[in-house]
Amino acid sequence: MTTQKTAHTDKASGSPPRLLLGLTGALLALLILNLAFFDDLRIDSSAGVLETFAKPQHLASLVAVLIAGVLLAFKHRSAARVAAVVAWIEITAFTFFHLVPAEVGPSKPYWGEGTGDALQWVGVVSILVVSAAIVGAVRRTPKPSITTCATSVPS
Repeated sequence: MTTQKTAHTDKASGSPPRLLLGLTGALLALLILNLAFFDDLRIDSSAGVLETFAKPQHLASLVAVLIAGVLLAFKHRSAARVAAVVAWIEITAFTFFHLVPAEVGPSKPYWGEGTGDALQWVGVVSILVVSAAIVGAVRRTPKPSITTCATSVPS
């Protein structure tokens, strides 16, 4: 006897989730390096570690990327979407805070009067590249599909 069975198959359970998890981990590492080595703590001698990491925009970025990474690690069905949204937020935030050449609010432009040095640019460009890679990986990930497959049931 053959019966029809509808199964939810997630074709994204192979290497794309590992790639996304790796890219998300890289983004988290780059955000930490940006605060500790590329920018904030390196250029501002009065900045403390706790105060730097606890700034709302820094803390929000770190927590958002960490949440995306945890969702990816546990293969949550919304993990890829969350990772893409977080990556877009990072792209937008770093563009606003460092690439727009005018100081607006808490922004710190890397050109004009606030010209960034080579390490600051390495940090920003790396974060933007990894964030864009996350968005690209999510776009290339096959979407889950509902498939119908025939199964044999012993009688």
